[in-house]
Amino acid sequence: MNSKKLTRKISFAREISLLILACFGAHVAFPATTALIGAAPLDSTAMRFKPYVLEQIDSSLAATKTMRDRIASSDLVGAQQAWLAARDGWERSEIIATELFPDLDRAIDAWPDARKGFHAIEARLFGAHNVDALSAADELVGNLTDFERQLRATTLRAQALLNGTTRLLYEVGEDKAGGGESPFSGNSLQEVVSNAAAITAAYEQVFAQSVRRKDVPLATAIAGNLAKLQQLVGVPSLKQLDTAQLRDLTETLTSNFIAAAQDLGLETPALGN
Repeated sequence: MNSKKLTRKISFAREISLLILACFGAHVAFPATTALIGAAPLDSTAMRFKPYVLEQIDSSLAATKTMRDRIASSDLVGAQQAWLAARDGWERSEIIATELFPDLDRAIDAWPDARKGFHAIEARLFGAHNVDALSAADELVGNLTDFERQLRATTLRAQALLNGTTRLLYEVGEDKAGGGESPFSGNSLQEVVSNAAAITAAYEQVFAQSVRRKDVPLATAIAGNLAKLQQLVGVPSLKQLDTAQLRDLTETLTSNFIAAAQDLGLETPALGN
């Protein structure tokens, strides 16, 4: 991480600390029993959202299997198209990937120094323009299959979903918007669009109604900022993406989500891995 980015993250961390103090006010030393008081009702809502995430990972897995078959048939164009299709479902599932399955997340989507997973295959298909990636494709199919199996057996809780959604939101502005995640394929903008769609879906389907009952101004602010997020990333090309504005907006939304956690009786989402 370069010094400029590190300085910005430290500065933002300080801002978040001040926000938390402002939210808690004189009750900073609150009893542990007050944390997670809103989790139970939201957990049932989060479980109803689980099919959304399963649909995304199933879509990614199906396209990855197609990619493997196209690689085995030495069909470069077909393999490239399938790789792009697989990324949409994967990027929408990232709202829970790092939070619930960090080891699989690293194996599937290691970046920037990828030696396996999506980006190792991307380098072969789009960078070297060859299909010498069958073993990597087989491994990716296996890891996505394991991800899907573990997700089906997992109870999706509101806290985990809020943690993953907030972390992804922050990463979109700080790390992803520059276009470096999928440079060989030129798919970075579409991946940010997929991230933004999943973030919005998770908030609207799981948290929005409860936040609105607790804090109407905050709910209004979040809804407006999520609409701005969709608008910002909905540009024709990465060159037209206002990365500075996107970074500022995602930091504002991150602060909004942290404030929402307090309103809902949940723990403050951590931004690091």
